[in-house]
Amino acid sequence: MLAGCAHAVPAPCPASPRAEAEIERTVQAFYQALRTDDLGAFRRVTTARFYSFDGGDRYDGIALAELIRDARAAGRKFTWSVGPLDTQRQCNVAWTAWQNSGSAGPAGQVKPVTWLESAVLVHDGKAWKIDFFHSHRATAN
Repeated sequence: MLAGCAHAVPAPCPASPRAEAEIERTVQAFYQALRTDDLGAFRRVTTARFYSFDGGDRYDGIALAELIRDARAAGRKFTWSVGPLDTQRQCNVAWTAWQNSGSAGPAGQVKPVTWLESAVLVHDGKAWKIDFFHSHRATAN
């Protein structure tokens, strides 16, 4: 009876340090693209259907990268430091979460910020790509 259950959880793929390292490189490349306003690099590490939730809004495609680029052009400063990733994987799909400690704000008013973030990645047969990204400011202690 359970064998035909539509809600059965698939067996996890074997642990793969290589896959986890590739996932971490993809997340780091995502931030590097944001740091350098490199929209081409941003597109290369995200899927065609990529979207994100950040600051209470939804951003489709490269809209998040454009928002950050435009904010930086207007004088806002951002630094990001991604903490250790907590990654789970089911073959070609992975989800990962981390704490991002950095700073943000207008020049001269930059303040420390901690974000709680997560992403869903998919492997397209060649590379891991971010399909969904979520960022939320952590509650100040």
